[in-house]
Amino acid sequence: MTKMNIPEKTRGKLLAHFDALIADGAGILKTAEDIPPEYDYSEFNHRQYEKRASYKKLNWPHYVEWRTKAATLVAHLVPKESIHNASVEGLAQLTPTAEHMEWAISFLKAVKSDLESGFFDSLGSQIEAEIASDYMGQAEQLLGEGQTGKFDHVPAAVLAGAVLEKALRKLCGQQQPPIAISTTSGESKTLNPLIDDLKKVGLFNELKAKQLRSWADIRNKAAHGEFDQFNRGDVEQMIQGVSNFLADYLK
Repeated sequence: MTKMNIPEKTRGKLLAHFDALIADGAGILKTAEDIPPEYDYSEFNHRQYEKRASYKKLNWPHYVEWRTKAATLVAHLVPKESIHNASVEGLAQLTPTAEHMEWAISFLKAVKSDLESGFFDSLGSQIEAEIASDYMGQAEQLLGEGQTGKFDHVPAAVLAGAVLEKALRKLCGQQQPPIAISTTSGESKTLNPLIDDLKKVGLFNELKAKQLRSWADIRNKAAHGEFDQFNRGDVEQMIQGVSNFLADYLK
């Protein structure tokens, strides 16, 4: 399966966000208050000694806001398996010292460089997978909040079917060459043709295709008012099955 590149518009927004944070961080450093060293006098040897070294005092509220924004950005962008992950986790724990601020700015520059070089081009797929997972959670919630015996399972079936269709279209676009998601007459392909096309290129076998067709059948019946042709148990199995399919294929 091929990776989907981050759309250029999204990449541009992310890079602009990095630039703004880097500039803001530099501003916090520039406006830091210089605190002189603190001295004391030793009665033992009658000499003055440095009790505390000089340091730069950062604006605490501004620093906390900046650190939170920076940690949020990199946590959403950097994959768990990245070599940067340990630094990502540590970013939110940094103390307001000039040294830590300089390190954080350098870290943001490094992550930005990786983004510019295309090292995070699987981000788009990760985002879509998370969105699809959220929708499946909503479908499960719809099923749980309904009233048994009143076709409460229908809305959940419609939503799960819509998520499945979107996932199949995305998978078609990830193939090399991409599989057309429209017919020669310009109409959008329905679920079953999408399933057949993906099976033909070997993305999954006939057993998996048969499962997908059964869920497509439930979705079609739900969409066409044939509510007595499937039951709550069918939809429960559909939601679980589609969720597993997304986890296995939409990465």
